[in-house]
Amino acid sequence: MFPDQYFYNKSLRKLVVGFGSLFSNIYVEHPNQNDEVNTQIRVPITYAPQEKFIRRLLEPSSIDNTTRIENQLPRLSYMMSSISVDNVRKMNKLTSIESPDTSSGSCLSTGSLINEVVPVNVSFSLFVYTRHIDDTLQIFEQIIPYFSPDHIISLDMNDVQTDVRIPITMLNNSMTERFDGDFSGRRINISSINFMAKSFIYGKIQSFTKISNADLDLNIEF
Repeated sequence: MFPDQYFYNKSLRKLVVGFGSLFSNIYVEHPNQNDEVNTQIRVPITYAPQEKFIRRLLEPSSIDNTTRIENQLPRLSYMMSSISVDNVRKMNKLTSIESPDTSSGSCLSTGSLINEVVPVNVSFSLFVYTRHIDDTLQIFEQIIPYFSPDHIISLDMNDVQTDVRIPITMLNNSMTERFDGDFSGRRINISSINFMAKSFIYGKIQSFTKISNADLDLNIEF
């Protein structure tokens, strides 16, 4: 049942990287007193759970005994929260995906194939951390228009499936405010957006060889 050798197609890893890259070019603008754009800030994104990231924001790190630094806001983080098999998109177990080697000119056709393809629904959570509510609104307006109702990305999953189209749907979102300490403390606006990606997990890639054509001589004398 299980393969006798180790394999790793990095299907989920590529999906995680592809999802995070969707939000790597988000900017916020801070106007000056004359309502002129004074500063444009690119919002950094990292893979981290919400609670761990909040603790990093509230606790300044130390370079040495006298110098302390704080993480600048706004920032984004995201994480993969669950993986479930999608029985609605489940394919026949006898179905295999082949990628023939077109460079071969002989009567034998060779290539690669995958016998196990499992459709999965992968849940992601995107977290938005800002100091000003206007920054949160700017970020939301740069995300929501592209998910109506979904956004499709193409990933090179493996040697057989080189152009897999994966729809990502926005499910819901929430906005909260976290304030710790006295009035001189740091205020953080925290928002979360939940997504669902309809992806695939693939089994071991195998090689195959089969006869593609044959020459028969039917001029047989009896």
